[in-house]
Amino acid sequence: MKKRGRAAKPKPKARRDQAPAGMPTKEWRQHHDAVVEDRDVKGERGVRALAQNAFDRYWRRCELSPGDRKDNMRLYMAGERLRGDWERAGLDTRARQAFERREGGSAEDFSAARVDAYNRVREAMGVLGPTRNVVVNSAVYGDRVGREKMEMLRAGLDALADMYFGRRRRA
Repeated sequence: MKKRGRAAKPKPKARRDQAPAGMPTKEWRQHHDAVVEDRDVKGERGVRALAQNAFDRYWRRCELSPGDRKDNMRLYMAGERLRGDWERAGLDTRARQAFERREGGSAEDFSAARVDAYNRVREAMGVLGPTRNVVVNSAVYGDRVGREKMEMLRAGLDALADMYFGRRRRA
């Protein structure tokens, strides 16, 4: 005869913080610095981890403007603004191939905010001149810039900051 024992209590499952779809959990946020930002004109929000691309690392290490934290922030904000305009204008999907099929256009493709962002990007491309590729690859796509091109990145971001925020007063 089999002896009946007490039934073992089930172990409680580990509780995980349930975050909304597309948003990071509390555990992830404890280990990463992140920014919640609008992704496009429709108001969809997304999370971008800071210091995962080279441009964010340059800002954190104060390499955009060594020795001047205010100017470092100014150059970083100019690059961030270019990246935001680039995404709002829809250029990220046009520059890098998307594999999903689209049927026709929609009103969202030609909204006023998208057209304004596209015009700002075109103006920025004119202002950047020969530094355009270095700035776009670093600020928009997060690619690394070698030491030999860091001065080009600084010069391009300075011109871009002058366009977005006006000329700074030199001491």
